[in-house]
Amino acid sequence: MAEGSASKPCFDFIRGKCKYGNRCKFSHESKPTSKAPHRELCPYVGTPKGCFIGQQCRFLHETVAGKSGASTQPPQSTARSRPQTELETGFREWTFLIPRQNTRFQVVEIGNFFKVGWDLISKEHTETGQQIIKKLATEEGLAMIKALADENFDGVGLETRLRIFKDRTLPFFRTISYPDILSSLILETHLDTICTFLFGPNGRRAINLYKSTTSALGALAWDETAKDEDLTSIAVTASLAVLERIVELNQSAQVITEFTSIVDDFSTSLPEQLLQAGSRSLARVRQRLGLGAAMPLSGGHPVEQKSHRLVFEIGQDLPGALSELGPRHDNDHANIFDIKILPTIEEIQSQRFEYLPSSDPTKHHLPGLAGLLDRQFRLLREDTVGQLRDAVQIEYKRLNKPSKDQSPPQRQKNGVQNIIYHKVALLRLGFDRKKGLQVVAEFDQPPQLMKKGSKEREEWWRNTKQLQIDAFVCLVSSTGRAIFFSVCDPTPSPPSKRRNGEEEREVCSTEYWRASDGRPKLFRHADRATLLLSPVEDNSEDITWINSHLGKAHKLRQSLVEFPGILLPSFGPTLQALQKMSRTLDLPFSQFIAPDIQYVGDLNIPAPAYSCRPDFTFNLETLTGGVQLRLTPGQPFDHTTLRENSTLDDAQQLSTINALRSCLALIQGPPGTGKSYTGVAIIKALVKNRDAAKLGPIICVCYTNHALDQLLEHLIKDGVEQLIRLGSRSKSVLLQDLNLHQISKEIRPTKIEGHDKYQLYAKLDIALDEIDELMSGLNDPTRWSNIKAYLEDHHNGHFQQLFGRGVDEQGFQEVRGKKFNVLNSWLKGASKCIVSTRPVPELLDVSLKEMSGLERSALHKCWVQQSTMELNRRLLHVIDSYRHIKDSLKKCHQELDLRCLLRAHVIGVTTTGLARNLDVLRRVRAKAVVFEEAGEVLEAHTLIALLPSVEHAILIGDHEQLRPQINNYELQYDNPRGAKFSLDISLFERLVHPQPGYPKLPYSSLEVQRRMHPSIAELVRSTLYPMLQDHPSVSTYPEVGGMRKRLFWLDHDENEDAPFSNLAQ
Repeated sequence: MAEGSASKPCFDFIRGKCKYGNRCKFSHESKPTSKAPHRELCPYVGTPKGCFIGQQCRFLHETVAGKSGASTQPPQSTARSRPQTELETGFREWTFLIPRQNTRFQVVEIGNFFKVGWDLISKEHTETGQQIIKKLATEEGLAMIKALADENFDGVGLETRLRIFKDRTLPFFRTISYPDILSSLILETHLDTICTFLFGPNGRRAINLYKSTTSALGALAWDETAKDEDLTSIAVTASLAVLERIVELNQSAQVITEFTSIVDDFSTSLPEQLLQAGSRSLARVRQRLGLGAAMPLSGGHPVEQKSHRLVFEIGQDLPGALSELGPRHDNDHANIFDIKILPTIEEIQSQRFEYLPSSDPTKHHLPGLAGLLDRQFRLLREDTVGQLRDAVQIEYKRLNKPSKDQSPPQRQKNGVQNIIYHKVALLRLGFDRKKGLQVVAEFDQPPQLMKKGSKEREEWWRNTKQLQIDAFVCLVSSTGRAIFFSVCDPTPSPPSKRRNGEEEREVCSTEYWRASDGRPKLFRHADRATLLLSPVEDNSEDITWINSHLGKAHKLRQSLVEFPGILLPSFGPTLQALQKMSRTLDLPFSQFIAPDIQYVGDLNIPAPAYSCRPDFTFNLETLTGGVQLRLTPGQPFDHTTLRENSTLDDAQQLSTINALRSCLALIQGPPGTGKSYTGVAIIKALVKNRDAAKLGPIICVCYTNHALDQLLEHLIKDGVEQLIRLGSRSKSVLLQDLNLHQISKEIRPTKIEGHDKYQLYAKLDIALDEIDELMSGLNDPTRWSNIKAYLEDHHNGHFQQLFGRGVDEQGFQEVRGKKFNVLNSWLKGASKCIVSTRPVPELLDVSLKEMSGLERSALHKCWVQQSTMELNRRLLHVIDSYRHIKDSLKKCHQELDLRCLLRAHVIGVTTTGLARNLDVLRRVRAKAVVFEEAGEVLEAHTLIALLPSVEHAILIGDHEQLRPQINNYELQYDNPRGAKFSLDISLFERLVHPQPGYPKLPYSSLEVQRRMHPSIAELVRSTLYPMLQDHPSVSTYPEVGGMRKRLFWLDHDENEDAPFSNLAQ
């Protein structure tokens, strides 16, 4: 038995499968060692299957007596004697209001239960709110909700209904619609449980409750004696917010006519001013129920949708099942939500062109906003994934080409740059606690390295920057499989630390091949390069295929295609966000961005919804240096006071005021006119009014990290506080302590969050241990312990014959003082007199001794195959559990991030960072967003930044300068063939210069430039900006030393650099 310092039990020994014997570094004791550092309660001890480790588990398997029997809580210190706080006492007393089982609910108890619950929630204590929602989602809490919703209101007078609504229903609605509750990630599942239960069988429970609610709200709204108008508005908002959540979770509400009647009751029985606060929820409910929610546009008039010129129409092949020829492949769908981001092998092999919608919305297969999102998704995917698909298709054809004389593939014109590595083999599997599943692969070294030394090879790989960490690659196999990977750092993730300082777990026993002297390295061997890969998609079919093709390089033709400079995180999150938006259709300002009806003329853009409250006016003291100045939308404004006290020029002042007055504002600024300066002034004004308008954080979006750093630095220097930057690419020293990752470390988790993380990490330990064991078996599928475990579970007769007597831990049996391997001895020990060749199914009931050598080999091969299939099935199941645990842990960490962001005044993020953090940012409830460089941002990135909660969007840019950058020339506006797609037209430019038949949005322009000498500014003034003016200061710029003229033209006739060379071929 292994002694040493090992305290962790050997899981192979527990199952009788350890092949290392006394050499094993883990404990072979039959009882738990006394040195085990962790003695918390095992999270699996109370599950139906129990803990698979048994008595060797390092966690306690004893139950802790509690109030209601066995407790699943970790043992608590008996030394704790801290008195309960007022909120803890209040929550404890609130739980006492729940009647005991088999006790009849009393009306008074129901009313007090929800009133006290709301009182606790309204104290804005995060931990108490989490405890209340979790309690409501339990069986006892749902019983209280059922008693409230199932109450019979037939024959009940209106006055009584109103009293019941105020005392019971409204506190309940306010509790589950409280903003911090709705935005919480860790409470999302519990809240969904409550709302799904509230819906009830066929929606009857929600229908009964809301019929009473609408009548009570109608009476409350029109009651002239009612003094609390705010309460009525709050009641309408809370009721609609809960109804929105119910309808969103239960799609069957669309076919239940009573819900349509409820929505109509809201619309007809309540005054318009009361519905304004909940108008967004009401619009989404109507949209979910298919009732339409579009707002009419003002300022233009609709026109018939007809062509303004004669054109020759060519029929377009529609997507998926809408195509006359049928779907192109298994990833061709009419609904973009069903499309996989990365191409499938059928898509790679397909010879038909993909469906690409044009810029003409009248030709889309979906109308309005749905058609816009569909178009942006398909074009952006074609620009990114499409070129990867084409490159992989070329390599796949080459691999399946029968001729041995194959020329290396050439890069197509306008195609994506790629490098190909040949004769790829997958060697073995691994698993990292943070990075997940990993595969060791090897391939031929590039020809120019075959005769080089180790140091020369290392220098070559470093200088070429090929296959660096996070590089995006695709394994292409002649068997008809294409799997996308990212290159991993071969250094294992360090073990996490528990709060008591102990290591969470040791390095996996199957990670021996990644030890310091055995990690995969590109330069280690002269003829073959090795590296570590991680699949970028969670695909069980890919994992199964990898398991079945480990080490079979001699039987396969496989290549690895690298796409330098392309990273999946740069476009994957954006495409996924567009897919989600296509289901919810919750884009603000859709009536301007994607109107269902064509209009002509200029539009009148309304003021932001938050500014339309009767008691709200903008405080503009930040623009006047402290001089009092107010702006009320729809009312005359004192421009004189602003002009006399502001550092902004006239055009900047007008642009700022117009931006604050319009819910969707566009500001165009030529070079040097102070776009960023104006943007900072607008952001400061919004921050000044954020409390009065309940704006939440102001979100500032920039295209580049450099631009974002500059903007945030300007805000800090101007005194803006509570600022957070998302993303790790900042180079600003001033912002290094304002990064979200740093700030969230200072947030202390609640008890519920800490307990959830504790349980999740414990489950993660167990899942990783089981994965290690399964990986060990899959990496050596023929080992005797695999066969033994399979026979013991499925063929006990053969198990007893082969392993039933005196077999040790390494598969050996001692006979007459000699040891021999029982499995090898059986395979080679067939009698020469037996020459039968019966099929495997007939051998299942035959004695092992009565089989010929061929039969034994065939049966052994079947055992190996079946054992591998069983191990693979178990591995897929445990990996699914691992991913679920990791997702839950991610939500726990995001909950802390969310609390930081909710306290911020300004949140700065790039377009790519916004897409990556979209799940959290959508919960921040931000009402204002400011875009810098809006003319350089793809429309898709702008659309996803328009969060559902946004009521005020300000786009600052210049459509006359650089357009957004795309990869595919065939989709560019300047290409005659690509003009019909125009993917590189930003939303800013599209709104300023719309297509014929669509309205033009008003925009403001900056006019005074402070950057160029007048002689240089004349170049752009005479061509692009006729209204551009020069500030007096630019005329005093000195001459350029050594130059006769300020402007010098350089001409040359040298060819550009050659295309990207395929260094690996």
